[in-house]
Amino acid sequence: MRALVYHGPGRKSWEDVPKPEIVADGDAVVRVDAVTICGTDLHILKGDVPAVTDGRILGHEAAGALEVVLTR
Repeated sequence: MRALVYHGPGRKSWEDVPKPEIVADGDAVVRVDAVTICGTDLHILKGDVPAVTDGRILGHEAAGALEVVLTR
């Protein structure tokens, strides 16, 4: 899948990354139909959030459909 990946202040790129997997109770895989970034992502891109390190995938404002849900 494609993702917007943070590589330091002002540096980002579209990259191929592995599809997410179900690993714990309560996990879900969502097929994302549309996504955008928010104000927090903009602060990250400026370098205002030092806890965010190289390789973080940005864009958590999404709309989509559930593909897989783990229930026990």
